[in-house]
Amino acid sequence: MKTIYTLFIFCLFAITTKAQLTFHDYSALSIDHDTINLSQFYGKKVMVVNTATYCSYTPQFTALEQLYTDYQQYGFEIIGFPCNDFAGQDPHSDSAINEFCTGTYGVTFPMMSKVKTVATPIDPVYQWLEQASLNGVSNATVSWNFNKFLIDEAGHWVKHYTQATVPNDSAIIHWIVDTPSVVSGIKEHAVDNLIEMKSANPGSSIDFVLKNTVPQNLNINLYNAEGRLIQSIFSGSADDSQPIHSDVSSLASGIYFVRIIGKGVQQTLKYVAVK
Repeated sequence: MKTIYTLFIFCLFAITTKAQLTFHDYSALSIDHDTINLSQFYGKKVMVVNTATYCSYTPQFTALEQLYTDYQQYGFEIIGFPCNDFAGQDPHSDSAINEFCTGTYGVTFPMMSKVKTVATPIDPVYQWLEQASLNGVSNATVSWNFNKFLIDEAGHWVKHYTQATVPNDSAIIHWIVDTPSVVSGIKEHAVDNLIEMKSANPGSSIDFVLKNTVPQNLNINLYNAEGRLIQSIFSGSADDSQPIHSDVSSLASGIYFVRIIGKGVQQTLKYVAVK
């Protein structure tokens, strides 16, 4: 009896400590019927949208494509999943849907093969999106066409928006641009009494002023969002009488981090480059 009880406890522990599935554990069929491993989106923020071609929300394709055009440079992707579950508003074949999306709305973001989001059998990706038992965060109900799900760089479920939320909602843009990458090698960290960025952010240069009149030996370096060194900005002794300047006009658009290291103190600031 003791052996059976011990085995039960072990099995219960194994179940409760099982690693949670991520978005990247799944695959999907593209609209051209190629298998896409969603792990290829590791390191990118992703919006998943269930689309339809004959819906009052279909014009959201325009805003979705604009969002994709504007923010793909920040490591952002949109993935469209056509769906016919709501009032039969996407009845045609994948090839016809693809022709409509590209021809009418100029869609360039990835479109997948048509899936079921609420009708049986629900596509495995949408089972994960809608069930907390799979995504580990929240249950969500796809209420109509053009519901939006946000997925972080590590494949974790972040947020669900209904069709009423426009693609370029300020909260979505804030998440794309201002939220540090969860897989970044560097995190933003402020120190009140060390250094202040005086230049525009975004801008074409980075300008600093020290807040301390006592000279300090500093190393200031610029890194990309993955933590790779891009350039050295400053190395040496400086105080508040010495402005520090770096021309970054040649940077590709994206999110960068400036790390300032002094004796016993360090600070990291986020910098956004826009072309």
